[in-house]
Amino acid sequence: MNEEHVRESIIVADCGRTMTRATLVELVDGACRFVAQGTSPSTVEPPYDDLGVGLRAALEALETATKRRFADRTRIIIPQEDTGDGTDAFLATVAATAPLRVAILASGGGEVVDALLTVVRHAPVTVLPTLTIEPGQAMDEAAIAMVAALTRLQPDLLLIVAPSMSARALPALLGIAAEIVGPAPAAAGETLPALLVVAEEAGRDQATVAFGNGYEFGFLAVNEYDPASIASTIEAEILELANTRAAESLTGFDSLVRMAATPPLARARALDLVNRYMARQFDCEVVTVDLEEGFTCCWAKGDEGRALSEPALDLALGAANLLTALPLATVARWLPFSMSEDELRGWILNRAIRPFTVPIGARDRQIEAALVRELLRTGATELRAVGEGPLAANLVVGGAFFARWPEPADAFMALIDGLDPRTTDGVVQVALDRDAVMPLIGALGTLEPDRAAELFEHDSLFELGACVVVSCPPSEPIEGELTYKDGRKLTFGVSSGELLRLPLRGGERAAALRFTVGARGQIGQGDPGKGASFEGDMAPHGGPVGLVIDARERPFTFPRSEPERIARMMAWATEASRAAKV
Repeated sequence: MNEEHVRESIIVADCGRTMTRATLVELVDGACRFVAQGTSPSTVEPPYDDLGVGLRAALEALETATKRRFADRTRIIIPQEDTGDGTDAFLATVAATAPLRVAILASGGGEVVDALLTVVRHAPVTVLPTLTIEPGQAMDEAAIAMVAALTRLQPDLLLIVAPSMSARALPALLGIAAEIVGPAPAAAGETLPALLVVAEEAGRDQATVAFGNGYEFGFLAVNEYDPASIASTIEAEILELANTRAAESLTGFDSLVRMAATPPLARARALDLVNRYMARQFDCEVVTVDLEEGFTCCWAKGDEGRALSEPALDLALGAANLLTALPLATVARWLPFSMSEDELRGWILNRAIRPFTVPIGARDRQIEAALVRELLRTGATELRAVGEGPLAANLVVGGAFFARWPEPADAFMALIDGLDPRTTDGVVQVALDRDAVMPLIGALGTLEPDRAAELFEHDSLFELGACVVVSCPPSEPIEGELTYKDGRKLTFGVSSGELLRLPLRGGERAAALRFTVGARGQIGQGDPGKGASFEGDMAPHGGPVGLVIDARERPFTFPRSEPERIARMMAWATEASRAAKV
């Protein structure tokens, strides 16, 4: 294609394990806009076992919606024809394939090991236990048991890291790796783990002798690159291996690769790219979370970014894994009724058996929301562990999973409670990716960055509202005044432990928001006794939830008395669902 050709029409497919979407974006009045979307159940499981069947059905749904033709029997029509049929490019994100299982064998620690751990945490992979040994020391029982576990689990990729050369470190790691992966295959078609050795150049020959014949093998010299460059290279290797293994195991994936203008992008990676873009665009700290076909939690501020991806953990196909990921007692504390751990375990197992169940009754929705809160808290804790201090997101974005909840206030409060952002000024804006546009924006950005920015500006986030976190002792309620653009004023007061929901419509920014506090009252992480005023660009903007003043104690406290705990949860739920009158 001529490099000067303007791509006026692009289709981006999002291929998941349960749902496949085909989204058409086009230039409208000079800007890239969302035009239409076709959806279909995915077909990666029996009886079809072919990703392409679901993709063709999604494209047919898109054709029906637009009254245009985009594909024939074997291919997508590229470029767009004068009749309007076809498209100028095709892109794809994927969450349909089983995640790669990655394990790390390391000698000691250091910057290289830390950088690799960060990479595998935010890549769309399942991270198996990391085994660290000290050269010259015999392995203890725990290390021996871990080797046995890795041998049984058989990772798809084994990273062998010996950042500093020692006479014993690399040979010891190579010996353990040989025990884990077993002998090279005797026949073609047998797949063994890929191995990537990260060590000083002097160890290349030794590693090549061990694994250079019959294995998928690579070597990266640590003395030629800095830790960040090594991490970036290995991240690219992981993503390439994921696509290679997907093509080997999933019918239809190789056709997806051939049709796409750029290699298919993992959905979690696409979300991470957009989250980083938002942090730079808005010059603030941003957290994006989603639970659609895996748990993804992304953090970014400035040029820094971290992400957590757990593809096998969610409330659908990965529901059973919640039993090992979350302490059930901490989940049950969020419920406005009593539920034993055995009852909760039974509910989770029932969801695992029927993963596509949509909760209809209030009780089921409350259980799901409690699980989500604790899962988000787990993700936030993990992100904090590789950073410094608490999350202080000025913008919290919930993915397409949250857009399915019937009550926007439920999604809003689950995001606030789960992530518990602690901003300096206390203001947190909350939004949803209501139309599942963020993954396609991430994919579009790999081909047309300017078009991706336009699409984000016009058709991405759906604002739910804002939350201001305050604190005060019981004897010093906080008072405030909310001024609307039309001059109306609403005075309010909030006491310790309360939630107050004020009306602030979607698309409306407050003219001013002012707080008056007592000697020990705080707005956000500000100084005690100092009020706050938000005007102009600093003023919060609204949505269907409006403006929530959150004076609950941090960290959240739960009474030991079960009746008192239930009463507190019911009060929070009632306050969050009830908006004050102007």
